[in-house]
Amino acid sequence: MMKKSYYLLLTLVAACVTTFFLGRWTGMSLSLGSQRIVRTVHESWCRADDAHAADTTLRLSNLFRDELQSAGLRHLRFRLDIVPLSGDSTVVLRDGLRYYADYAPLVEAGHTYVIPTGDGQGIRAALLNLRAETLGVQLYYLLGTLVGFSLLGYGIVAQVRIIHRQDKLSQMREDFSYAMIHDMKTPISTLLMGLNALRSGRLDDKPEKKQRHFDVLEQEARHLLALTNKVLTLSKLEHHQLLLNPDYFDLRPLVDELVQVFETKATKPVTFHIDLPGPGLYAAREHLKEAPSNLLDKAMKFSTESVEITITSRLEEHYIHLTVRDNGIGIPLSAQRTIFDKFERASATGDKQTPGFGLGLNYVMNVIREHGGYVSVESVPGRFSAFTLSLPEVTGEEEITNE
Repeated sequence: MMKKSYYLLLTLVAACVTTFFLGRWTGMSLSLGSQRIVRTVHESWCRADDAHAADTTLRLSNLFRDELQSAGLRHLRFRLDIVPLSGDSTVVLRDGLRYYADYAPLVEAGHTYVIPTGDGQGIRAALLNLRAETLGVQLYYLLGTLVGFSLLGYGIVAQVRIIHRQDKLSQMREDFSYAMIHDMKTPISTLLMGLNALRSGRLDDKPEKKQRHFDVLEQEARHLLALTNKVLTLSKLEHHQLLLNPDYFDLRPLVDELVQVFETKATKPVTFHIDLPGPGLYAAREHLKEAPSNLLDKAMKFSTESVEITITSRLEEHYIHLTVRDNGIGIPLSAQRTIFDKFERASATGDKQTPGFGLGLNYVMNVIREHGGYVSVESVPGRFSAFTLSLPEVTGEEEITNE
């Protein structure tokens, strides 16, 4: 946590430093842009003056316009004014202009120095839209600055979100590791105690009790194997490495088998209502079996004192829909978006003490997707939850093709 806070602080410091230098760069760019325009206008007028002095048959306006366009100031408009050389305080001759500070106020005032033409008069250029030309450059730099700040802001927000997601993922992994170790500890302890009891020989003259110990050991070993297979299957599903061997089978025997298992291990009164008029399925039976098994396990865990589970199926729009509905505590609408995410275990109820790893519903979603189907949920907190597994209907011709 300290390391992440350090990186976040480092990001904010870097953002502040970048903002400072970006602001300085913007200010300098605006200043330099304005200075460049003033200098370009003055130098263009000087070159036009020199060219006209070398050949008086050339028009000064054309020379000045050509110089401005070659310098990139194509949109600057001007007019040539005849002014008296005396009696006008704004009249400045070229001889008095040597440095930028000398001619900058003149150009910024909207005109150039005066070129004498004789008879006490001179000609100068009145700059009609100098501010518009300067404003265009300023807008260009301003737009670049806004884009830079936008990218900087987006980078900071993205960094914070990444850190937040990493924090959440780290917490999920810790919860998963704790839950997995806790759930594996019980069967491993049971296996060790059972083996010690059998090895001691105390049950040799009690065959019935000895057989019960064997049954318990087998059940716990199968529990560990199922847990391991679930994690491995999920990993294969995520990497698209799971090979399915689909076959056609009836739903009723599969559901009856699951009902018998959950009735046997139920620790509270449970009633099953089964209505399966729909056709059978063409799927990988063992992998698909885990999907309704996980839903039944969830219904038993997150239920009241008395459990009622309804299992139905129907054929609709070329999909076979298998629905498992319970009378449990329900799932809030805000949590229904995330309950299928990996390691999401307590979002639906807020109860982290309920045993589990947050893999069940994620497994259900991935297995059904692998079969070309989808999963939907409908729930009202305090009343019920209904999960529907929708699998594509496979005709006889399609089955032969797939095989």
